[in-house]
Amino acid sequence: MNIIKALALGGCVALTTGCVDKTSITHIGDAENILFTTDGRLIVSGGDNIYQVTGSNGNYSKRALYLNNDGHEIECNFTGIAQKDNWVISSCVETKWVIFTNNHLVAANLDDQNIQFKRITPNTNDPYDSLFLPNGIAFGPSGDLLVADYNMFSASGIAKVELDFSGDLPNVVSVEKDFVGINHGISSPNGVRVDGDYLFVSDGNAVKRFQFDEAGNVPTHIEKNGLTEANETLVWQGGLATIVDDIMPYCGGVALTSFLGGKIIYVEREVDSQGNESFHELTDTGALAFSSPSSLAVGQPPLFSGYQVLVTEKGLLQETGSDFGNRLSAMEMPFDLNSDNACNIVSSLDD
Repeated sequence: MNIIKALALGGCVALTTGCVDKTSITHIGDAENILFTTDGRLIVSGGDNIYQVTGSNGNYSKRALYLNNDGHEIECNFTGIAQKDNWVISSCVETKWVIFTNNHLVAANLDDQNIQFKRITPNTNDPYDSLFLPNGIAFGPSGDLLVADYNMFSASGIAKVELDFSGDLPNVVSVEKDFVGINHGISSPNGVRVDGDYLFVSDGNAVKRFQFDEAGNVPTHIEKNGLTEANETLVWQGGLATIVDDIMPYCGGVALTSFLGGKIIYVEREVDSQGNESFHELTDTGALAFSSPSSLAVGQPPLFSGYQVLVTEKGLLQETGSDFGNRLSAMEMPFDLNSDNACNIVSSLDD
């Protein structure tokens, strides 16, 4: 029996077109990104602060993590989140008088029970301000932080930020713009994910994959089967009106959020008997299942299980109060995405 038909006997099956079983977890204004830390804490970024979400059995709450010395929230438009060892790093943009922006990197130590983010970029001559809009972030294999420099008005790339973790707080050593850039085929990166030796990037209406070399760099060309070829693999591409926000490598393929389409798509990777790989769209949630989805993550214990995928729904940009988007949601799945057999189940969806 086809696995989709078998699972459908139990009711609505998520990630099959037009059928989504989701639950609202908590309000997050301009919800943007998700991180489950290695010790099971859930961190979610939004348009005015970054939060830890706690709770169980449908009763969840949030706690703001970026505060001043008096304990009041500091408003900042938070984007990407990443973890290295016991440090969680995030990026935010502070806006004054509409057009003046100030980019920050902030960090929180997981050794603290009640974590709180503190700014780690300098107040003056901040190299992080050289970026137009720091968005998705991820740590590369060399330990450097990779930052998508999102720019809707001109070509931009992925920056590399070297951090020193030897002090009480991480320290920014250097910022290299366009570590991966237009010469690699990148023009408007939004999300970045690192999966082994691969760098996945959402770039406008497409998802692209690049390969790291042994030094943790991303060359423009690589040797493959005795031939030199461009170090760029097009994993998926939508129409001109498509904007791909976040991406999540999974089982060799990638799940992506279609921001304008309001849906989540899973793209499967296949390898033939000759070792040639190809990608194809396996399934999606159907259009407008979500209000401008901006990120996703597989549920992690103790807060959630692998039978749930968490999704941030952004809604209207810079509007943080309404019930249109502005939330963290959980989408129910028909099988445990954390199980050892999950990838076999995914590959059988074509049968």
